[in-house]
Amino acid sequence: MPAAQLHDAVVLGTVDYGERDRVVRLLCPELGRLACLARGARGSRRRFGGVLDLGARLRVLLRPGRGELYHLQEAELHTARLRLREDLLAMALCGYACELLGAFAREQHPEPRLFGLLEVFLTVLDAASAPPGSLFRAGLELKALHCAGLTPILTRCAACGLPMAGPCRFSADAGGALHAACGEGEDVAPAFLAALERALRRPLLELLDQDLPPGPRALLARFAEHHLGRGLRARAWLEAQEAEAQGSVSSGSARSPS
Repeated sequence: MPAAQLHDAVVLGTVDYGERDRVVRLLCPELGRLACLARGARGSRRRFGGVLDLGARLRVLLRPGRGELYHLQEAELHTARLRLREDLLAMALCGYACELLGAFAREQHPEPRLFGLLEVFLTVLDAASAPPGSLFRAGLELKALHCAGLTPILTRCAACGLPMAGPCRFSADAGGALHAACGEGEDVAPAFLAALERALRRPLLELLDQDLPPGPRALLARFAEHHLGRGLRARAWLEAQEAEAQGSVSSGSARSPS
């Protein structure tokens, strides 16, 4: 029987299994994305109680199973990130980040960059004292795409290679930005593309309170879904929470005295 080994991990999600067990999806720097069976996780809170929450940072003892599932023998909580659970927008961003980076991570293959990106994103989000700006999410999406080798072309036309100027479009099929004369796609302003390019190169902490200029905010999510070949389930809830938060900000501004 293979020996159990210790690993750092972030919880990507859980699914109930049988009457007492739970399947836990993890992202580890050495093992990438994997699923493991936590026996008794539902039947006793003494063994895994409170440590298998979405986004939690753990130190886990894993043993390979006979099939695709690992066995989660022990789990020690490293960082709970309890503040994320006090705000719906933060919870939605946590769920979206876990799904997005988990989707790009390969199964049972080292993914130190994606693990590090998720850890930084959740750490910054948990420490935030105000709702993050839209550039913070865009920065996550761009960096995730970059780690997966799918960085969108933003500063030059994906068709002709010349710098972007004038009317612009964005095409997932083409791999990024296009001049209007070079192909079909979604209309987008050069300033929007330039903001994305800057976000790609800046640390997430510097993007926390920054907003995108006017433009299609779901552009990068759709680009990611195009390459994944499926939708991201957490996106609808996230965008509903973003719209509600934006509406609250707008209402508060309207009530403010001039």
